[in-house]
Amino acid sequence: MSKKVRIGIDVGGTFTDAVVIDSSTYEVIAKKKIPTTHEEGVAAGVVALISQLMEELGIAPEDVVFIAHGTTQATNALLEGDVANVGIIGMGTGMDSRGARNETNVGDIELAPGKFLKTSHTFIDSKSVNDSTIQAAIDEVRGAGAEVIVASEAYSVDNPENEQRVQENAENQGLYCTGGHEISQLYGLKMRTRTAVVNASLIPKMMETANMTERAVVDTKIQSGLMIMRCDGGVMSINEVRKRPILTMLSGLAAGVAGALMYEKISDGIFFEAGGTSVDISVIKNGKVMIKYAQVGGHKTYLQSLDVRTLGVAGGSMVRVNGGKIADIGPRSAHIAGKEYECFQKDGELDGSEVLFVSPRKDDPKEYVLVKNPAGREYSLTLAGAANLLGYIPEGDYASGSTQTTKAAWDALGTYLGCTGEEAA
Repeated sequence: MSKKVRIGIDVGGTFTDAVVIDSSTYEVIAKKKIPTTHEEGVAAGVVALISQLMEELGIAPEDVVFIAHGTTQATNALLEGDVANVGIIGMGTGMDSRGARNETNVGDIELAPGKFLKTSHTFIDSKSVNDSTIQAAIDEVRGAGAEVIVASEAYSVDNPENEQRVQENAENQGLYCTGGHEISQLYGLKMRTRTAVVNASLIPKMMETANMTERAVVDTKIQSGLMIMRCDGGVMSINEVRKRPILTMLSGLAAGVAGALMYEKISDGIFFEAGGTSVDISVIKNGKVMIKYAQVGGHKTYLQSLDVRTLGVAGGSMVRVNGGKIADIGPRSAHIAGKEYECFQKDGELDGSEVLFVSPRKDDPKEYVLVKNPAGREYSLTLAGAANLLGYIPEGDYASGSTQTTKAAWDALGTYLGCTGEEAA
């Protein structure tokens, strides 16, 4: 194949997808989907996917003129509370000092019920900012558990010098650090600090992903640099992601809405994108997507994004049981527990299963349901399974699984709850 192509990759919580389009006509040439490779790193899946597509279609590395990556990883990290602890170094002086001290101390931010972005806070008078006071402040917040630093000073949008000095000191010690001035040029210290805190909390996870994905593209010998989707529908380089990972929040959805506008020619409609971990909902009006300041845990941020509402519930969401009743669904999904979906197993695999309860992550309640078959193998109950059992999935659909296997799994939960498997579903 000698035609020039563009490749799009979407790494979701459950699946990694890729699509190849003709660079001149925008015709979809091919698409492929594989489970996201969490254990060996998402980049392994990206390499496998791109390599398979290039080999099957005979695409040479030089034929790829553009490659972009959209991801829900930042969003999922917030939904599931998988974020770094943030140490805030607030600064201000004179009459503004008291207000700045309070406004930079944003406290813990609730991301989901029982899941918090934890912060610690200290304050330096702007007139006393030097290497020794900065070092003392860094030591204080690190002592309180901070893994990344935010420097936030009143009016830093006019003069970011002190924030930059804190950043320099932190980076010299191998710490990631965000300055409020990098996030927004708008006044409003509290919202600017909060946005910087959310950004900083995502940096370690996003850096790991960005670096691995970049290496993955280099391994395929593709010369055009990897671009990352932004939440407003644009793209950014990997180096920009390293500074402002928050801009990739909801980027997977931005790509999805762009596709709906381009290929479905939607001018007015409600757009749902259901994945394995989360569902995103947005509105297209007069051919445009609504824009707003994104909210995290009910708090506004200075992050211009598509007006998207994200729910931590989707095809792979796990069932939670408490007090002998189904108490909730998600936000953990089967891949976080490292288990396969019950509905995609071969007939007979789950006959005679019994339920057991696990904590997918260390701080999770031990109320997420698995089923264990007589051979000792464990599988997750999922919403995809419930939908299969209740006949909601059309035959031949990608999410269509084994009704017999699904029934065996859900009957085990029904027996535990004192009802039928269908009633549990």
